[in-house]
Amino acid sequence: MKNDCFPVAVCLIAIVLLAQGCASKWVVSGGPDSPTDGLSMQMLMEGQAQQMVRYRFNGEGVLLFAGGVDVANDRFSWEGMIPPKYGQAIADAVRRGKWFEKPPTGNGSESATWTIRAWNRAGQSIHFTVYGEDDSVREVYDILSRIAAARVDGFMKSLPR
Repeated sequence: MKNDCFPVAVCLIAIVLLAQGCASKWVVSGGPDSPTDGLSMQMLMEGQAQQMVRYRFNGEGVLLFAGGVDVANDRFSWEGMIPPKYGQAIADAVRRGKWFEKPPTGNGSESATWTIRAWNRAGQSIHFTVYGEDDSVREVYDILSRIAAARVDGFMKSLPR
């Protein structure tokens, strides 16, 4: 009887591994008019007082946001689009910070820890951690935060006065 369960267990393990391999299917460079210049990224910020924020976007401009417990549960609580002017500003900050040549490491302060995965149009990928502050990382985070704040603006405008 024990041998009958072995094929089922192997199939279940294969399904789990396949599902994990599909996790990066969101990485697409987008077309020639990509708002992010073909850049896809996942940025996790772990700040003081257990603050956690995750942003994920692709070259088509689809932006996902998770904060707090949603980060820990690997769920996104909001989806929106990156406007071209912000997408270009993100791509410019990444270029200025030379992320694909020599990823930033931070100033070592305990203000935040940033874990970043990024893919460019050329197919290069990077994975790095920044301890403390870095101008280009903070700039990208601030732009993404500005875009995600729009989710609250829409809600506030819908409230009765």
